[in-house]
Amino acid sequence: MTTSKTANVQPPGPNEGKAEAREDMGKPATHRKSEVRLGREVQARIGQQLRAMYDAVVNEGVPAHIAELVRRLSGQDDGAA
Repeated sequence: MTTSKTANVQPPGPNEGKAEAREDMGKPATHRKSEVRLGREVQARIGQQLRAMYDAVVNEGVPAHIAELVRRLSGQDDGAA
């Protein structure tokens, strides 16, 4: 006679595994253990690269229609006070 062995496998219960998921809920992201920090030299280099990229944009100035809009809005603020 041959007997077959079957594993007694039960599906997880409704609350099984949920305690671990709730542990991190509500904690600010600053409590995460894998935090990456950049050294001062790296930060300085990134700053140099960003300034080089955006200098042309900054030097373009404000378009005339935007400058006019700001001027008109500033005039309204002065009259409202």
